[in-house]
Amino acid sequence: MKITVLIENTGPQNLYAEHGLSLLIEQAGKRYLLDGGQSESFLKNAQKMQIDLNLIDHTILSHGHYDHGNGFLAYLSQYPDRKIWASHTIFEDYYSGSKGKIHYIGLSPKLKAHRDRFQLIDHDIRLDEQAALILDEIDEDPQSSLKKKMYRKNQDQFEPDLFSHELSLVFDTPQGLILFNSCSHAGLRKIVEPIRHKWKRPIYAYVGGLHMKDEQDSGFVQEQARYIEEHIQFVYTGHCTGKLSYQRLKTSLGKRIQPLTTGQRIIL
Repeated sequence: MKITVLIENTGPQNLYAEHGLSLLIEQAGKRYLLDGGQSESFLKNAQKMQIDLNLIDHTILSHGHYDHGNGFLAYLSQYPDRKIWASHTIFEDYYSGSKGKIHYIGLSPKLKAHRDRFQLIDHDIRLDEQAALILDEIDEDPQSSLKKKMYRKNQDQFEPDLFSHELSLVFDTPQGLILFNSCSHAGLRKIVEPIRHKWKRPIYAYVGGLHMKDEQDSGFVQEQARYIEEHIQFVYTGHCTGKLSYQRLKTSLGKRIQPLTTGQRIIL
């Protein structure tokens, strides 16, 4: 498998970087585009890196936040025959309280106007013989979402976001399962455990953000490190993981965890 990071928060000077994520995944002759960042910058980077996005087999939006989906507005315009796989709750109104006040972090209304270009799912599906989309387990503990300061607006009321709009892209490979989850809002363990038990295969790699950028509890981070040590061979992470949390994980996991950055190419 080859993974190319088209956009991430960090990157070299010759490429665009922004708070967001977009990954190109190539496996067994097929190409999968996961997320589009928050602007058309991932398209510009693909051009700079001489990557032909005409050859994409499947396009996936991991969840309904602007920094993963708004870049698809330019993508849909550039590729008028393209459809995007996503959860059926992707277009609801999502908010964050991370900056001291509640602010909108959902998809652009302009993107919502292209609802007909989305293939919305309310259950797990297989994309093909090697890849599947798995809807994350809904976190039934509202306090968990309140701690994360993540909300869904229902009419005029703010409710805890249970992340029914988040999904994982899973590949079944000879080495084991390779999981992609762009932000892991539902929590690493809650995402991995149902997949691990259902598929009954080892987890070879986990790729995506771990949503720990504001995490001050070193004990929580160490708990995640122990879980990775027991159940996941390699982790490639960035975007919303946070520098401090990454360094704590790196101290525990060593070479088993590596950072994501714009322009990076990973071979698994």
